[in-house]
Amino acid sequence: MKLFARFFIFVFALTMIACGDSNGGGSVETTTVTTADGVLAFMPVDITVSVGDTVTFEMTPTHNALEVSQETYDARGTTPLDGGFEVDFGETREVTFDAPGVHYYVCTPHVTFDMVGTITVE
Repeated sequence: MKLFARFFIFVFALTMIACGDSNGGGSVETTTVTTADGVLAFMPVDITVSVGDTVTFEMTPTHNALEVSQETYDARGTTPLDGGFEVDFGETREVTFDAPGVHYYVCTPHVTFDMVGTITVE
C-alpha cells in the first residue's frame, strides 16, 4: 500500500509539472514598492517587470505615488498623466501593467527632493 501511495504522489507531481500554468508557461509576478516615513525615496526606485505583472504600492501617510509623463518627471513636476495611476497617501494599491513601456511616477510633496521612480514594462 505504501508503494502505491508513493507511486500515486510521484505521478501526480509529474502531471502538475508537465501541465505548467494556464498562461502559456509564463508566470505573473508581483513586485512591491514601499515608502517609509522620514525616508525620501521609493524602495526600490527603478524596477523592470513583464507585461501582465502587478506592482503593489505600499504608501505611508506622508507619501503618495502619482504617474506623470516623462517630461513632467524630468522637470520634477507633479502634473498627473491622463489615465495614469495614482496611489494616495497611506494607501496600498495594486497596479497591473498590460503593455510594454516606461511609467514615470513621483511623490508630489517630495518630488523636488528627487523622490521619483520608474517602472519599465517589457
